[in-house]
Amino acid sequence: MFTAVMEYHFKPEYFTKACEVWNNDVIEIAKKQPGFVRMQLLTREGEYALAIGTWQKKEFADLFMETGIFVDILEKFENMLVEKPTPTIWETTFYAEA
Repeated sequence: MFTAVMEYHFKPEYFTKACEVWNNDVIEIAKKQPGFVRMQLLTREGEYALAIGTWQKKEFADLFMETGIFVDILEKFENMLVEKPTPTIWETTFYAEA
């Protein structure tokens, strides 16, 4: 499995709205993509969010990170971000689940 990660640093006054936008605009599209396994948004300190999407193969992760959704979401976040996020792809080396 492969995991696509995007770390966001939001302006505090936009944090809640930005998380809602991400949930409404990314999750539903991700679930319909080939190779989708799971999608999560982790948050901390009312400013930071870590989007984590897991895919069956690297090709699926790459494809999703290159889709229009990230162009669209970054446009919506333009005034909400402290800095532009950079995506990374990670290979799942070990994994356990209950």
